[in-house]
Amino acid sequence: MTILVVIDSLLVPVTLYATGVSDTSLYVVYFGIIMIAGAAGNLKRAVVLASVMCVAYGAVEFGRLTLLHEEVSEHLGTILLRVPFFLAMTAYYGAMGEFAQQEHIARETHEKQAKEIRRMFSSYVSPRIVEEMIKDPSKATLGGQRKELTMLFADLFGFTSFTEEHSPEEVVAQLNEYLGAMTEVVFQWDGTLDKFVGDAIIVYWGAPLDQPDHVELAVKCALHMQKQLAELQEKWKAEGRVPFKAGIGIHTGDAVVGNIGAEGKKMDYTMIGDHVNLAARVQELTREFGCSLVVSEETAARLKGLIRKEESDDNRGRLGHVSLRKLPPVKVKGKAQPVVVYALEPLAQGEISIVDT
Repeated sequence: MTILVVIDSLLVPVTLYATGVSDTSLYVVYFGIIMIAGAAGNLKRAVVLASVMCVAYGAVEFGRLTLLHEEVSEHLGTILLRVPFFLAMTAYYGAMGEFAQQEHIARETHEKQAKEIRRMFSSYVSPRIVEEMIKDPSKATLGGQRKELTMLFADLFGFTSFTEEHSPEEVVAQLNEYLGAMTEVVFQWDGTLDKFVGDAIIVYWGAPLDQPDHVELAVKCALHMQKQLAELQEKWKAEGRVPFKAGIGIHTGDAVVGNIGAEGKKMDYTMIGDHVNLAARVQELTREFGCSLVVSEETAARLKGLIRKEESDDNRGRLGHVSLRKLPPVKVKGKAQPVVVYALEPLAQGEISIVDT
């Protein structure tokens, strides 16, 4: 834009000079108009200021001709013809100035939004999701909104006993190693890391960006977390440390998600609602049934369709080599009726998936 204005502002006077126009006042007024239009940054304001300048130019010209005792009528036509030229140039440069001003404001607004999104979400979601929200901030649901989410709760078995039997330094070091590894997996599967509650990990899919495949992402993330934990367990055993064991629960349902907390003091982008509580209860059932991964009936209903799909090159929209086993209905806190859950277990490569109806 700046280069274009410079070229234009030089091209017009050069053209005028080449055609024999050598009136110094014309060039003074012309460049004055360019400065007015640029400084105004607004088309209407530039035209008003240029109109005042044209009147002043006319008055100065008439005064000059009078002082020089020249015939005003001979120059009147030339002076009057220059006024539309000045106004046209003002409109042109005023429009360019206004466009540049709007472009500058839009750029500043985008940079401000990007900074705010990074500040708010960089600790919750993967860098890829952050960049996607920056490209189109309208995709992010920052205010309170009810959305369908798939929620994952992961908790360690026997962690209280572990903390009693080991030094604080050992507990923190091993816990941080576990949480760091799990967070990498969560971000790999585009999950939103809600929070850590002690040794518990709370994650969800479906916000701040819409994720139509939130069930698939959550379940594949859980299976990946189990695989990553198994590798850590082998590492800890080799180092003579006690390995962690974890139980994961997954549930799909509606929840309110948004910035929640004390305005100006502490705000968290989080989820609340009855289905969030149920997801936590589903995770607790991993202890009762002795399963490392349990999913609710609502999640299982979506999984059945994914499991039955044929294999594809990238396996998107499909889940293979798993066992989805229905467990007995069980009462949970906060629910009058027993809930139905399923144990989800990975099978060896090549084995046919098993699905209970």
